[in-house]
Amino acid sequence: MNNSPIIEPVRDEALDIQHDTDPAKDHGPAKRIPHLGHALLFFSLASTWLAFCALGFAAAAHIQTDEAARQHPGLGLAAQALGYLLTLLTSFWLFPRLWERSFLHGIQWNVLAAHRRWMWIVPAAIAVSFASQGMDRFLPPSPASDPITEIMHTSLGAWAVTLFGVLLAPLGEEIAFRGFLLPAFATAYDWLSLERTPAGLSRWESSSGHTRSAVIFAAIFSSIPFALLHAGQLSHNWGAVGVIYTVSLIFSYVRVRTHSVACSTLMHATYNLTIFAIAFFSTGGYRHLEKLNS
Repeated sequence: MNNSPIIEPVRDEALDIQHDTDPAKDHGPAKRIPHLGHALLFFSLASTWLAFCALGFAAAAHIQTDEAARQHPGLGLAAQALGYLLTLLTSFWLFPRLWERSFLHGIQWNVLAAHRRWMWIVPAAIAVSFASQGMDRFLPPSPASDPITEIMHTSLGAWAVTLFGVLLAPLGEEIAFRGFLLPAFATAYDWLSLERTPAGLSRWESSSGHTRSAVIFAAIFSSIPFALLHAGQLSHNWGAVGVIYTVSLIFSYVRVRTHSVACSTLMHATYNLTIFAIAFFSTGGYRHLEKLNS
């Protein structure tokens, strides 16, 4: 008689990671943040605040048609600036409650990296800015006057655009695209390519980084909405939009290489500052703004 134990057949079952709801297997707060859900929430907040501010300014100025709105381009800039501020303030309050860590830590702000590396980030940003403006010279002219130029018809408007473009726009856009969307796309890529096995789950839970292919994918695809965001400002000159897309890839590289959104924000701000500095000196300190269109 054979006294060997009966061996249970091995069931070839993949681990259902996504639908595992056993409280005993809860791994606590997500390590990879922001993920796509967080990014969707952030952009929903931004869209809501921007629409609310635009409608509020239009109602206050009794603007009811697109033609009337084009006659007051400064109101659009003011609404956008207020929308950015409200989005950031709301995010600083909301996301730490979801992440169980500070907002700046969650988006990997890492200001110390910017402090250590500013001596190469600033010159690199200036070089990229000059290179992109040089590329623009070989592109067909824009079919119409862009909104930024419309606002910069007065000295006050020029200074308003400069302050927004150097301070608030880089901060809001880098947090949105390099702080939220880029890591969210990278996490989604790694999740979709993850083996649905216990070993795959173990690797997922024991690390919080992203694979190189995921980062490359995220940089490529998160730069598309970034470039499209600027299409209206460029009068839908798609050659110029392509230049902005390339610049976005450079910002993404800096953010990934330094593990710091502060670094990409510094580069973005310096890039914009270079553009406005050229405009400032070429117009005699914004006193001869007609030279911008000459």
